[in-house]
Amino acid sequence: MGSDSPSAAAEDRPRFETEVSDLCVDETEVTVSDYLACEQSGKCTPAKRERRFCNARVSDRQDHPINCVDWHQAKAYCAQRSARLPTEAEWEYFARGGTRNLKYSWGNEPPQGRTCWKHVGGSCKVKSYAPDVFGLYDVIGNVWEWVDDGFGPFPFPPQSAPSRGYRGGSWSRRFEKWMSPKLRNRYGAKQWGSHLGFRCVQTPEDAKCAFGRTLDKSRCAFGVHAVNCGKKQSWNGVRCAGPGAPECPEGRVKTLGHGCVLSEPATGPFEPGTKQTPISRTRSPQFDADCQKFKPGRPTAYRYSGGSHDGRNRVSAAAGCSNRDVGVGWNSTCCP
Repeated sequence: MGSDSPSAAAEDRPRFETEVSDLCVDETEVTVSDYLACEQSGKCTPAKRERRFCNARVSDRQDHPINCVDWHQAKAYCAQRSARLPTEAEWEYFARGGTRNLKYSWGNEPPQGRTCWKHVGGSCKVKSYAPDVFGLYDVIGNVWEWVDDGFGPFPFPPQSAPSRGYRGGSWSRRFEKWMSPKLRNRYGAKQWGSHLGFRCVQTPEDAKCAFGRTLDKSRCAFGVHAVNCGKKQSWNGVRCAGPGAPECPEGRVKTLGHGCVLSEPATGPFEPGTKQTPISRTRSPQFDADCQKFKPGRPTAYRYSGGSHDGRNRVSAAAGCSNRDVGVGWNSTCCP
């Protein structure tokens, strides 16, 4: 997992090796029918229905993936089935075909005709496209999928974080880069959208865990075998460090599944690798035609740079703009 490229986002570095245990994975994303049954039993809180493409609001979308649920709702649904959300490492493992390390879950061929994307009418029925190499459906595309982990820089997930990860691309994405199973994304745990759903997993009772089990025994603990640390440091089991350095730096303690954790956790929003520079806006006329085609009423393209991802979203939204594409340190927007 991860990258050694200097152009990669700070949160995607470094490249490292982990190990995933045996895993049982839902064949499809959790459907509207599945989730509504849980609502009716009183074990799940209602999915949101107020946005146009929220599937629970439409009676003929029972076999579409549930969307418009936050991370807490997804976690609760899986728990009432004695299941859970996958970790990021587990999700990426089955999305890349395991040790095959595929470009996409189905193979190395491009997404066109193989998944639900660039779809203007919302999500697609589950199983609308052929299964992938593990027999799973819609791992890539249809709706993004929540993962269990808090979002932070590689290799270890943070012990606590306000943002949670999600993976896999969705029906609303138009650029192929968003379909990569290596791509990471995040939302606040209470946020939701019509682009985002989930599937559940279980760890078999007899699974062999390379790094031991979590304290609640519900799954195998996350761990790291090796990290590309660079020339002057080596991996000591929890971090990259120079010769003679302590296992964890001062003020941090070794914690199962999380590496070296602050003795007193930091508070506030987590924006890994973000420089808090002023946000600027510049014209991008080369994308005007794209805005006119895909963002009616917002025909003019601008690029917002600097600040944090959330900060750029707030500033551009205040100007009436909608994101066309995003990247490390920038948002391409369509504006009135």
